[in-house]
Amino acid sequence: MLELLRRDLGDCVAVVIVSEREDGDVRPDRVPDGLLIARQMAMTSSRWVMLDEVHGVDVHRSDGGTPSSAIAAVGDVLVGGRFAPPVAVWAADCAPVMLFGEHGVPVACHAGWRGLGAGVIDVAVGAVRRPVVAVLGPCIHPCCYEFGERELALVAAGVHVPVETVAGITSENTLALDVPAAVTAALDRHGIEVVVNDACTGYDERWYSHRRGDSGRHALVGWSEEPS
Repeated sequence: MLELLRRDLGDCVAVVIVSEREDGDVRPDRVPDGLLIARQMAMTSSRWVMLDEVHGVDVHRSDGGTPSSAIAAVGDVLVGGRFAPPVAVWAADCAPVMLFGEHGVPVACHAGWRGLGAGVIDVAVGAVRRPVVAVLGPCIHPCCYEFGERELALVAAGVHVPVETVAGITSENTLALDVPAAVTAALDRHGIEVVVNDACTGYDERWYSHRRGDSGRHALVGWSEEPS
C-alpha cells in the first residue's frame, strides 16, 4: 500500500492510497467477499464502496453507509461522503482518478480510453462541488500502450485537446496513447491541481497490468478524516 495524498483542506483531511500487488487482488467481481473485506480492512480499517466499472460515464452517489456488498452499483464515477467509508476505483492499466471537492467529498473515477473519449473526467468534475485537488494513480504509459489514430482522435476530443497532446511513442517506436497526459489535460482545463503517481503499470510490477496478462486489480482509495 502506498499513500499518495494527505492534504489538509481546512475542515478535514483528504487521504488517498493505492494498493499494490503485494496487498492482493481487490477486484470486486472475482475475489470472494470474505477475502476482499479482509484485504480492504488491512489497508484502511474499513470496507470500501466500489462499482461495477463498464468504461462509461454513469455516476453513482454513495449513501454514506458501510457497504453491504462488494459492488454498490454499475458506473465509472463514484461520489462518496464526508467522513464516510472510503470510495475506490479498481484498475489494471486504465487511469484511476480521485478528486476532492470542498469539505472533503471524494469522487472516484475510472478513466479508460473509452471513458476518456466519452468525457468521463468532465462528468467526474461536475459530480462534486468546487473540486480542489485530484490524484492520478498508477496507469499505463505510452511506452507500453500502442494505439490507433482513430482512437487517439476520440480521446483527444473527449478531453478537449489537439491529438498531439495525447499522442506518444511506444518503446518500439509505434504510435501510442499517453493516458497521463490525457487525464491531466482534462483536469487542467478545469483548473484543478493534479497529484500524479508516475508509475507505468505496463512496466512496474508493483501493480497489475491487463496488457501483461494479469487478471488481478489494484485500487485507488480515497476518503476524508477529521483534522487532528
